[in-house]
Amino acid sequence: MELHELTLVILACIFGGLVGSLVTVHVFVPDLNSLNANRTDEIIQNVYPNQSQPLQDTVTAIFSNNKQSVVYVDVLKVMQTPFGTISQEASGSGFIVSEDGYIVTNDHVVSDSTNITIVLFDGEEFQANLKGADPLNDVAVIKINAPNALRPVQVGDSDDLTAGDFVVAIGSPFRLQNTITFGIVSALNRQLTSQGGFVIEKVIQTDAAVNPGNSGGPLINLDGNVIGINTAIISQSGGSEGIGFAIPINTVKKIYTQLIDSGKVSRPWLGITGTDVTSDMVTAWKLTVNYGVLIVDFADNSPAKEAGLRETLSRPGRPDFILGDIIMSIGGKKITNNVDLLNVLLKYNPGNNVEVGVYRDSTPLTFNVTLGERPPGV
Repeated sequence: MELHELTLVILACIFGGLVGSLVTVHVFVPDLNSLNANRTDEIIQNVYPNQSQPLQDTVTAIFSNNKQSVVYVDVLKVMQTPFGTISQEASGSGFIVSEDGYIVTNDHVVSDSTNITIVLFDGEEFQANLKGADPLNDVAVIKINAPNALRPVQVGDSDDLTAGDFVVAIGSPFRLQNTITFGIVSALNRQLTSQGGFVIEKVIQTDAAVNPGNSGGPLINLDGNVIGINTAIISQSGGSEGIGFAIPINTVKKIYTQLIDSGKVSRPWLGITGTDVTSDMVTAWKLTVNYGVLIVDFADNSPAKEAGLRETLSRPGRPDFILGDIIMSIGGKKITNNVDLLNVLLKYNPGNNVEVGVYRDSTPLTFNVTLGERPPGV
């Protein structure tokens, strides 16, 4: 066989093999486009269970449905410095909770402000009035008078959250309005100390990017419901490092409802002035307890006094000195210091009857106290 004939035979074999392979794939292998489509559906299902639409579309819809309800909060604050009083501009976020203009934000965003300006998503500006604030939980309510009905957010149930749930944060970080970030619930039941010194419980930790200016904005689940108010971050740089905190909406709703209705939050009250028990007290008075809150004085109409508790009389070293009761527990919860006393009390409502355990003259005693309502300014 000559060389050119051999070449033709080899080429024919190669061509025949290719044709055969294509026929085999066509007959025995499913359509590749269909296979790729099935794989795409499978990925979507794994990322967002029980949903028929891609995750991206869900997040886009959340922003579209909520952007009209999230506002930019611009404030002017008065600050005292060694050189006198100065005015400083600050900003944050907030979200609308009623058609007639009530807006929820953080107390630290609007506290000490002389002027509050609200900017809606479309750039329309309104002057706002502070309706009421709760520094202990870092929640405030402000009010604007808009000519048309506003669009409130949909409020969810933060008790339904689980670690790993997808969440979206909307706000104005670094004054950049209408910013949306996406992440997960990193952890639940964290504790956060507010500027008022109150330990806020059941705080939500998220890795959705939260930066200065996001404070007061909503944290939203994939059902489009607000489940928290973005409040704080842990950061070495001043920016987001993936550890943000939001106060659960179930806590916030209870507070803002009271602020809207009455402009104040009703707090339980024992009616005492107390001081932490110290090691010096233990040594000087030979106490057999080394923790608790010593009752120094009673306020007028004190529920604790009415229940039979004892205040401190006179001064140490004087013959008429009488040591007051040391509060050791409330409702079975140990009271180590004044911070514990405040945090345990705030679990109750005015009018609740609580069992207060005290130390008096080396003897443990128990009293039933009907809590009063904390007077304004106390």
